[in-house]
Amino acid sequence: MTELIDRHLAATRAAGLTPKTRAAREELLRRLDRELPRGIEEANEEELTEWLGRDGWATKTRETYWCHLVAFYRWASSGRSPVLDFDPSADMPRPRVGWHLPRVATDAQLAHALTTLARPALRAVILAAGLGMRASEVADAEREHITQERARILGKGDKGRAVPVPPDVWAEVADCAPGRLVTNYQGFPVNGSWVTNYLSRALTAIGEPRLTLHYFRGAYATRLRRAGVDTAVIARLLGHTSVATTQRYLDIGEADLALAVAKLPPLPLQLEPGTSRLEPTAEAA
Repeated sequence: MTELIDRHLAATRAAGLTPKTRAAREELLRRLDRELPRGIEEANEEELTEWLGRDGWATKTRETYWCHLVAFYRWASSGRSPVLDFDPSADMPRPRVGWHLPRVATDAQLAHALTTLARPALRAVILAAGLGMRASEVADAEREHITQERARILGKGDKGRAVPVPPDVWAEVADCAPGRLVTNYQGFPVNGSWVTNYLSRALTAIGEPRLTLHYFRGAYATRLRRAGVDTAVIARLLGHTSVATTQRYLDIGEADLALAVAKLPPLPLQLEPGTSRLEPTAEAA
């Protein structure tokens, strides 16, 4: 029902959801309304479960769709004047996102990108690997946002954060003119999608077709962890609200595990004077 969807979208706008999230929510809800047998207003749990269980979707996609439809039905069935008298999604389990390899550029890949790419691709990589910026944050970054000490970053959901600026990042941006740090070749501002697509093409051109800008954000997190920085601190630097999310950015290999174990203090295996390691015999017992 178009009217019900419009009312929900107005509520999400008032609640402060970002335009990107509202657009994704609207796309899903209108698709649901078209494809469910009786539309979104009269759907039951069985219909929603069957729709969400279609073949061909990654588990992460199912989880995203689940979040949108649960938020919608929770809104529609709660409050002082609920629109629906029941919530068909109330007992639907959240799709479980399985373990996956972290998307992290290796030290060799990072070095290759930094020594081969030209600007603006090079600057985007420096901002991602040196400040942990997402593609959308790189697109929005302005010279005025960065000093020698701190960078102000406007993250997802209008959540800002301030992070310390490493010397190599400051060396890259210190002499830049006011305004956007990454633009197209005509000097016009770009968005996150442009940054993502441009970087993918640039990385493919230098022989790194599997990398995206996000891999360098993962390198930022992993390099911090290997330097001994606590995961909770890394979460704040990345703008994560959950440390569990940060864990997916950390590429911890066998060498890291061996180094960690090597730091363990020795076990207190020395015996007290007059004691023995021999088990008492049955006769002695």
